[in-house]
Amino acid sequence: MPLPDPSRRIHRLLRLLLRLSESEEGLSLQQLSETEGLSERTIRRDLHTLRDSGLPVESETAAARIPLWRISATVTDLKFSLYELLCFYLSRRLMEPFAGTPFFEGLQSAFEKLEREVFAGSSAFQSELIDKLYLNTAGASDYTNRAQLITDVMQSIRRRQVLQMEYRKPDGTTTRYFIHPWSLAAHHGSLYIVAFSETAEAIRHFKLDRVQSLEPRPRSYRIPDTFDVNEYFEGTFGVFSPEDREYLIVLEFSAAAAESVRESRWHRSQQLQDLPAGGVRMQLQLRSLQEVSSWVLSFGMHVKVVEPRELVDRLRSELLRTIAHYPSAAE
Repeated sequence: MPLPDPSRRIHRLLRLLLRLSESEEGLSLQQLSETEGLSERTIRRDLHTLRDSGLPVESETAAARIPLWRISATVTDLKFSLYELLCFYLSRRLMEPFAGTPFFEGLQSAFEKLEREVFAGSSAFQSELIDKLYLNTAGASDYTNRAQLITDVMQSIRRRQVLQMEYRKPDGTTTRYFIHPWSLAAHHGSLYIVAFSETAEAIRHFKLDRVQSLEPRPRSYRIPDTFDVNEYFEGTFGVFSPEDREYLIVLEFSAAAAESVRESRWHRSQQLQDLPAGGVRMQLQLRSLQEVSSWVLSFGMHVKVVEPRELVDRLRSELLRTIAHYPSAAE
């Protein structure tokens, strides 16, 4: 019998905390069981785990004599140094690309309290510090006016409610989908809906920027117990759907690019080996060639694909088509 994956239980516990945080009156085991798609026995065990871990989660009997679980109090009496609070305050800059979304609103509320109670008289110092922080958001999506859309997706995931979606494809055409949202994924400053598509009968990824409209349908769905978003993307180099096969990627970088390759972690599976003259060899285990192709091309002449042959052919074809855009002066 396989051992349980601890990460899945952590996800369950976090979902329970979120559900309880949204309800001031409290929720019964039956309500939590229905929304999470789990047995009451499992829900009770997880709630006891949260309580035994020291979190302010408790059960109170309501007027109808039904025990309701709730977060017992606002978290208070936390002690931070001024330096810690300042670092937290300045971290808002990293979330600016998601301004206007639910991800930013919670932080914004906390920052307003800090501005009012701690940093009210230090605006000049704050401005000087913020001016020294440069955050490159080139190419990042602007979700300022997409807050409701993100909220609808998050509610669908929590309630397991089917969504009807009007989606603009890269070619400009609009298609209607019926989707079961399983997760949201962030990649290169954009958000993607990871969902089961009833039309394709498979998992698909939808860039939030291209969603034209969402409409909840009176149908529910179930996320498979075996699905884990981190494991799902483990074989990809970004957010493209993994294929049904695995590729061993072997790349050789010249000395000019080797330091840039060494100083970053590009993928969990990467293995690096020093080469003569200061170069470096990289090995990756991937289940998609789509996004790694673009990444390899970004290194230009300073990288060589050793294998697989499919990646060599793909890049060769891409380079020949690119060259065709730039005829020589003699032509």
